[in-house]
Amino acid sequence: MRLILLLVLLTPAQVIAQSLHGRVLDHATMEGIPLATLLVVGTDQGTAADIDGHFHLDLPEGARELRVSAVGYTSERFLITDAMRSGEPFHLHLHPNVIQHQEVVVSADGGAVRDPAASPHVQRATEDLMDRVPGADFIQRANFAWEPVIRGMSGGQIGLVIDGIKVIGACIDEMDPTSAYVEVENLERLDLTKGGFDLSSGSQIGGAINLVTQKPSLSDPFSLSSEAGFESASGLRRGRVVASASEGDVGVRFSYSYKRAADFRPGGGAADVAGSGYEKNNYKADVAWQPHHAHRLEASFLGDNAWGVGYPVLLMDATLAKARIYSLTHTLTPHSGGAPHHVETKVYHNTVDHWMDDFGRDVLERQVMRGMNMPMYGLTRTSGLISTADIRLDGGNRVGVTLDAYRTKSFGDMWMFSVFEGIQDMYLLNLGDVVVNHAALAVNGTYHLSERLSLRADARMDVSPRDVKREESRSILEGRWDTDDLSRTYVLGNLSTTLEYAFSPATRVRFGMANVSRLPTHIENYGHYVYNYVDGYFYTGNPDLKPERSRQAEIGIDHWGQRAGLRASVFANHVRNYIIGEGDTGLTEGSSTYRFRVYRNADAALLMGGEVSAVAELGKGISIAGAGSYTWGQNLEFDEPLYLMPPLSGMLSLRADRGRRWAELEARMAMPQNRVSRQVAREDGTDGYFILNVRGSLPVPGGAELKVGVENLLDTFYQEHLSFGNLPNEGRNLYVALAWAY
Repeated sequence: MRLILLLVLLTPAQVIAQSLHGRVLDHATMEGIPLATLLVVGTDQGTAADIDGHFHLDLPEGARELRVSAVGYTSERFLITDAMRSGEPFHLHLHPNVIQHQEVVVSADGGAVRDPAASPHVQRATEDLMDRVPGADFIQRANFAWEPVIRGMSGGQIGLVIDGIKVIGACIDEMDPTSAYVEVENLERLDLTKGGFDLSSGSQIGGAINLVTQKPSLSDPFSLSSEAGFESASGLRRGRVVASASEGDVGVRFSYSYKRAADFRPGGGAADVAGSGYEKNNYKADVAWQPHHAHRLEASFLGDNAWGVGYPVLLMDATLAKARIYSLTHTLTPHSGGAPHHVETKVYHNTVDHWMDDFGRDVLERQVMRGMNMPMYGLTRTSGLISTADIRLDGGNRVGVTLDAYRTKSFGDMWMFSVFEGIQDMYLLNLGDVVVNHAALAVNGTYHLSERLSLRADARMDVSPRDVKREESRSILEGRWDTDDLSRTYVLGNLSTTLEYAFSPATRVRFGMANVSRLPTHIENYGHYVYNYVDGYFYTGNPDLKPERSRQAEIGIDHWGQRAGLRASVFANHVRNYIIGEGDTGLTEGSSTYRFRVYRNADAALLMGGEVSAVAELGKGISIAGAGSYTWGQNLEFDEPLYLMPPLSGMLSLRADRGRRWAELEARMAMPQNRVSRQVAREDGTDGYFILNVRGSLPVPGGAELKVGVENLLDTFYQEHLSFGNLPNEGRNLYVALAWAY
């Protein structure tokens, strides 16, 4: 009853009660950190330090905690003590983050990407935030649920988690990436690492993305915000509302959003793409209890539903996709200086269900499985535990330990109903209760070799037993691979090291090396007749696949000055046992025309490339920014390019920012991509493109904010290279949104 009354009786008044004065310091060198960002947790109030790390911050009443972040440093939370409130100057220490993290911090005023070229205001969708990071791209199968790509790697080669939680997609055709389940109103921040250098979140060779969601604040008695918007290219209508309340040591937060889009219109006067609309809603509820300043308990529920999702370049559409994610988290954060400094333990369970069919299609007109309707269903059930400890040592050194364990059960099947009389219905079991168990122990440590030189080392051990439990599926795969035991246990050891030299708190260079692996996915091991839309073949899994093994190196530089910022890196990644598909001669009896393939390990692949981004302040609130990235990939066994490699691309923008009044003129471009795979995949080349976007916002009476923009201003017809089936992108898109906060 008390929590219900909070939403009705509490007032939104935030009286400025106290001011903080201090300095943010590098814990290793004790020098000031320029332009560090300080945010009162649970509010939109914050400030930025000056070039020497000094700051002044007015506190709202009830403020309990600060979140402090800076480029090149690990973000920290600090309890606001009575000594800080006294008005006397104090110091806050940040520890250098030797491994480069791309961090997007999201608030009601916009997202601040820890990359100099990223706009802090573009946040209509989660994909908008990831798209701001150089080196991050998307595989597009429709106008919905884009799959992230990092430096040319995707799927099982990268990790994609929500608050560290493993959520395994249920669609065997990979139409439900984990990122589709988190809307932007639920995000606190997005952490993205490139390459296999940070092993704390998983054994991936391409990188990792952690979607960190918003949690209840104990500092804000009551808040309510909403936003409604419209986009012209697809007739998209969207709305969202967020409410939170707290009293004493209890806080609650709830969010809800809804989207509905019709068929979208490409540029150049082309006709609408038929069957490309969708509808979805998303809701999240959280309760936090903090009985002691060092202990916090959080219960969280996230639900997501999408229906009527059209995939015009694929064989069928998604009738319904739904996810339910539950978690319980305990956080221990002693503020007495004792070790460990921070321990977080989370238990979780999630369910994902996915239905697809082609009953709305003319199946007589297609080439693949002509004359058949093929409804499909898939599910996953995942339960797990993840516990992390961050132990701070003398001299700014630290050790981190992660225990990660989970269990996933996957099922997928398909019926085939002929539209012709006299042909018997058929049933296909794509995944027969595949069970994957996984346990891992990761240790990382940062040691300051001198005032300027730091070393980070990561080690991780993974053990993953897996098997097929349903008898019908077992008999099919055992016959195909001539074995009576499909169970497999993978054991992986991974190592990485990174050296960083700080010329100053604002300028750092780093060199990293890694020897890491990634496990085959459950579909690559045990899938049966899974259709691959890239090359048009039906794939069967291979239980004898070896893990992909990567040796990679990276050199990078980061600079964040008072008036300019620069971030650049180059990398090389040699992957042994690269997983590809080859013709299944067991089915085709030696025919040269293969319609079926099996997964196997190729000899090796090589990827090289780099990213650069920069920003310069031209005047107060006026800046110019640019970014570019390129990945070159080669299959060394077939001596041909790897497929789904993004081309050279970049952006350039001019920005004027006055807080709630801002404007941006942006140009985005990509070169043609004609380095395509012809043997492993029948990949098409794509043309380059150049598009212009203009965006802005301004406050309106009543405390609201009007956001407007025109994307693809010139109405250019273009296609991203990673779009399946040459699916075009949206044409000129006028969007408008009205946001309100109470």
